[in-house]
Amino acid sequence: MLDINIIREQPDVVRKALADRQMEATPVSQILELDQQRRQIIQEAESLKAQRNAVSREIGKAKDPTERQAKIEAMRQVGERISQLDETLRKVEEELNAILAGIPNIPDARSPYGRDDSENVVLRGVGEMPEFNFEPKAHWDLGPALGILDFEQGVKITGSRFYVLSGAGARLQRALIAWMIDLHIRQGYTEKYTPFMVKEHTMFSAGQLPKFRDNLYHDVEDDLWMVPTAEVPLTGLHIDDVLEEASLPRCYTAYTPCFRR
Repeated sequence: MLDINIIREQPDVVRKALADRQMEATPVSQILELDQQRRQIIQEAESLKAQRNAVSREIGKAKDPTERQAKIEAMRQVGERISQLDETLRKVEEELNAILAGIPNIPDARSPYGRDDSENVVLRGVGEMPEFNFEPKAHWDLGPALGILDFEQGVKITGSRFYVLSGAGARLQRALIAWMIDLHIRQGYTEKYTPFMVKEHTMFSAGQLPKFRDNLYHDVEDDLWMVPTAEVPLTGLHIDDVLEEASLPRCYTAYTPCFRR
């Protein structure tokens, strides 16, 4: 989530960032308006609370019953107004945070602008594209032909877009997972084995919610979310932690299934 101060102080920068991402800039105006409302509500509520505290001390010292009762009645009305403001503040902050959560990061200044992937810029090429004296097959044709990839069994036991790897196909997947983990360990990463389900707060903190809500699997009974990538539980390891600078960077690697619609 972007720091609200960035949006307050550099709204045009955020508007341009949204435009570059092919997104509406309207949320910036909504955020600024709600933020102004929020600050006005807080200012009035704090002023009334200070007034209530001051008058409460006066009530304790008042000797005249009539004067005392008048102040008590006035403070009762002040208390009701404070309750109204607190409820309004809760609603404003809820709406503000919901919009803020949908604002993406500002793209790096070096990122080239493009309307879609057809305008992607190739920064560099490594190696040469291989040439074949035959027509290569796509994996969805080659896999079934070799008997290592079965789409029909995947559909039968689960549904469309699922598959079953067999023999060398299953072994290849297992080997690639082990190779990836071992490579990162040799590079200095610490391997982690994490849960495949996380709390909503963990998913939100990793930037998956609310943007990708429709692409995630949610277990309603236990209110847990299936991880779409190992990045989610790994970044969640240090939620709300304060880390000593000398201990940084923390380099973790993990394998998890990626549950995505």
